[in-house]
Amino acid sequence: MALIAGAVVLAAAVGIPTAILVSRTGGTPTPGAGSIATPSPSQSAAAAAASALYNKAISRAEGSAGFHYVATTAAGGATSTITGDAGQSDGSQVLSMTTSFGHEQFDLLLAPDQTVYFEGNAPALEDQLGVSASAAPGLAGSWIAVKIGDGPYKELEVGITVGSQLSEDSLVPSSSQQATESGATVTRISGTVPATQSLPAGTAHLDLSPSSDLPTTFVVSYDSASETSTTTFSGWGTAPSVTPPSSAVAWVSLSTASPPDGYGSGETPSPGPTPTPTPGGTA
Repeated sequence: MALIAGAVVLAAAVGIPTAILVSRTGGTPTPGAGSIATPSPSQSAAAAAASALYNKAISRAEGSAGFHYVATTAAGGATSTITGDAGQSDGSQVLSMTTSFGHEQFDLLLAPDQTVYFEGNAPALEDQLGVSASAAPGLAGSWIAVKIGDGPYKELEVGITVGSQLSEDSLVPSSSQQATESGATVTRISGTVPATQSLPAGTAHLDLSPSSDLPTTFVVSYDSASETSTTTFSGWGTAPSVTPPSSAVAWVSLSTASPPDGYGSGETPSPGPTPTPTPGGTA
């Protein structure tokens, strides 16, 4: 699951007035979102320098064998957390978030053969895999294998590998400067994130280690919503060790149905209208 997906799900669950919540992975920038001012020559030079630094950092990060990250999104008093280890073709995540289904907790493993293994509680099984409320408790704690082409595969797989995870950081740099974070000197690239179909625009900064030019922290504050997202990075160059479970239930063998707003949307079905009583008790 992509980092920004946690922000999307959390926003939906707590009713934050963000953009249209239709994309699990953030979507493309909204055309015409906001006004664009013509930068001065000095602003253009600062943005160009910041962009060059940002591109260098992302290029180095994409070539890394792996890294560890912790992403926390806070909105409306609720918090979602994604802790993961990303590799070039595999990885793992541990997720915790509160949605309309309840408090979801689940683990994801992406094996080298690209099978996603899922293990979670009943609310997560309902939301992420489309398992019925009656069957979910019996599958809680069991590993479930989700293959390429299975209904929820794309929503689960995105964001687990190095390249997929880094593609979520859509910073538009405007400036860079030295800063101090938790007592350490960092190179801070400041800028904006464009609005998408799922989230409003916002301001953001990416902190880099001066010694490696690799990311240490990425922070986003979304406009028009009391929502912030913070991701910390560590362990650059360390490839994850992913061992598939010895046994797993095939998702395709289960009786499932996609939730109304899609797998992992966080939205439970709306109750149907209450029938209007008929005079005399007959139709």
